[in-house]
Parts: sequence; structure tokens; C-alpha cells
Amino acid sequence: MASRHTQFLKHLLAIAAFFGLALVVFSRFGGHELAIGNLILRAQTGASYPLSPPDTSALVASSLSTAEESHSLEPRPKNVIVMIGDGMGLGIVSAASSLLERPGSTLAMTETPYVGLMSTWATDNLSPDSAATATSMATGFKTRKKAIGTLEDGRVVRNLFEAARARGMATGIVTTSGLADATPAAFLSHAESRDDYDEILEQIFDSQADVLIGGDWFGKRKARRIDRYKELVDNAEEIGAARGFTVVRDPESLETATTPILALYPPRSEHPLQHGPPLAHTTRQALRLLWEKPDGFVLLIECEVIDEAAHENNLSWVMEGMRELDEAVAVALELSIYRGDTLVVVAADHDTGGLGLFEGDYSDGKAVARWVHDYHTSTFVPVFAFGPGAPSFAGVYDNTAFGPKIAHLLGLDGLPQLAPQVADSSTN
Repeated sequence: MASRHTQFLKHLLAIAAFFGLALVVFSRFGGHELAIGNLILRAQTGASYPLSPPDTSALVASSLSTAEESHSLEPRPKNVIVMIGDGMGLGIVSAASSLLERPGSTLAMTETPYVGLMSTWATDNLSPDSAATATSMATGFKTRKKAIGTLEDGRVVRNLFEAARARGMATGIVTTSGLADATPAAFLSHAESRDDYDEILEQIFDSQADVLIGGDWFGKRKARRIDRYKELVDNAEEIGAARGFTVVRDPESLETATTPILALYPPRSEHPLQHGPPLAHTTRQALRLLWEKPDGFVLLIECEVIDEAAHENNLSWVMEGMRELDEAVAVALELSIYRGDTLVVVAADHDTGGLGLFEGDYSDGKAVARWVHDYHTSTFVPVFAFGPGAPSFAGVYDNTAFGPKIAHLLGLDGLPQLAPQVADSSTN
């Protein structure tokens, strides 16, 4: 039996060596790819280029630009809906506009003249993660990968939701990811690492948010203090009720719930890293709950599966994620635009995978995509804006300008700035 296994391994290594040699020869004399049926062997090397560290003056949002000042006389929003496609780079939006229906069709999110591009780099790497990018968007500060609402040196920085609550506005989160995942966490909490799920979830429970809708578990990384985190999830009803939340664990109860609400849903059977009902449904219910708030609201809505599928280079799942997000965008626009008091901003936190369509022969009805790799890239990401204040989001800017733009339009104070308790202690 051992000799058979040995022979099998030898044959397998010989086949691999043959294909490797064939690819090297082909790439040297015939190109960069060798196609065998649906199998494509690609010879690709990364090209290096000198890279300088960022200027420290670029680590915080700059003052309002002349373009923003020119829009100061335009109507300003009472409410803001931020919709994030996690990992939704330009290539993914472009592919969805052609593949979800047909070339020449439009997505709900792209039907606006107010389109921007954001840079997404982190302080320690050109290729960021969701923690660094969401923190920049929420606070106006650059930071390192994995940091949630904190700077590289550990200082805590104020986020958009804290500034909104200080003005008496309502706040809400809707995500198909775990409620303690990096993107919602950056708008609700402060932690050294995105892996501190227990610490993040405790802060979310204490955040005084009016709407919290997300997953009851998030397992794409190994959480620190996992037992403590599971204990918090298992006791969410008791903990939430003690903080005044209506706690919901089933989709049907969401339709009759009142604020403040904490809805924690299990993973979907078809995709374990997606949680709860379709995003269009939870978006509609969150808006039903928040329209009644007299002082306005800021609502963050996130679709996670785009990023997860792009990490797997799974084009079908990416397109399904884009469909789900765009249907939620259509609902948000349907319910808000006629009111005239609500800004809707659709954006990505970063790009994942570097997707590109390179072949699409109409006669065989098949499009072929290629991916740069299976992690995040440093390319610009799109921003689409609708309603009062939308012109402020046109142009090219860093993601540190995102939250401060919203704060400026809402007339909120203190963004970007260190968190009040840190600022106070630094003067003593």
C-alpha cells in the first residue's frame, strides 16, 4: 500500500512539474497564459516600484475644500443613509452593471450625476482592511490595519455616530455581517483590534443606538476571548433588555418592533457569513423605525457578502451580493427621495480582488472574469450620492473626508477630533 502511495505522489509531482515547465516555456515564448479547456495556467509576477511612507499631515482629514464651500448654500439633509458594499471596487460595480441584466443597463446606485472616487490606503500598508477604512470613513483619521476607532498610538478618536448622538440625532446599523464585524464596529466602538469581538460587542450594546440589526456570530477570524464573546451573544436578550432594547431573534418580529431595537440573526443556510433577512427588507424596516425621529438620523447599511465572495474569487456570489445591495439601494431611494430631506450615499470601504471582465462574446452568452488576487487592493473605490448635499461627494478625495463631509452637511461639531475623554485628559 505504501509503495502505491509513493508511486501516486511521484506521478502527481511529475504532472505538476510538467505543467509548471510548460507554463514557464509558454510564458517565455508565447505569452503569460496557457489555456487547457476551462483551466488557465497563468505566469504572473509582481513588479516592484519605490514606495515612500505617507506624510503625517495626510493622516487626518483636511479642512473643507473650496468645492464643498461652494455648496454651502444648497439645501442640507435632516437624515443621512450610508450604504456600504464591503469590497465593492470599481471593477465589481462595472461588472454588475453589465451582468445583472445586460450591457447598457444601469444599477439603482449609479443613477446619479454625483459620483466620487475615494482613496483607501492605511497608515501601515497601501492595501487596507475594513477596520482601517471604516475607521477613516467614520472618524476622519487614518489608522493602521485592524484598528477600530483608534490611532496607531492607541489614542481614541470620535466617530460620526458619537457626533450625531451628541446633537440628539438617532443612529442605526443594518448589516448582513456579524454585528461586531469591522465596518459596523468602526461607527459604534473603539478597540485595539477588530478581533476583540467581546469588547466591541459590549460597546455596541452600550452605544445607545436606536436600531441595531445584524448577525449573532462572525467567524471569519479567530476572535480573542472567544468564550466571553459567545457568552455575550448567548445572553443578548437579557443584556439588551437591561439596556432598554426590544430584542428580536426572528425575522417576523422585526415588522412590529419599536425602537430601540436589537435584532440578532443566525447565519443564512446558503451562505454562513451572511445573516438575517434580505437587505432590502431590513432596510425598509429600519427606515420605518427611524422616520419617526424628530431630530433626524444617521443610518449605516452594509452588505458583507460582496467582500467574502471576492476573497474566494467567486463571481456568481459577488453578483448576488451586488443584486442584494442594489435592491436595498432602490428601497432606500424609493422611501427617501420624495421627502427631500434625506441624503443617500452609496460607497465601498475598499476593493477586494481586483475584478475585471476581459471577455464577453454575446453569441455564446458567457462573460469571463479575471481577478488580480484574493485580497484587498489599493485602488480607488466609488461613491454615489443622492438628495440634499449630494454634490459634496463628487470628485476625488481620501476616505478621511467621508465622515467629515456628512458631519459638515448635518451641522455636527467635532469631526475629526480625539474622543472627548482623551482630549480632556491630555489637558490635565
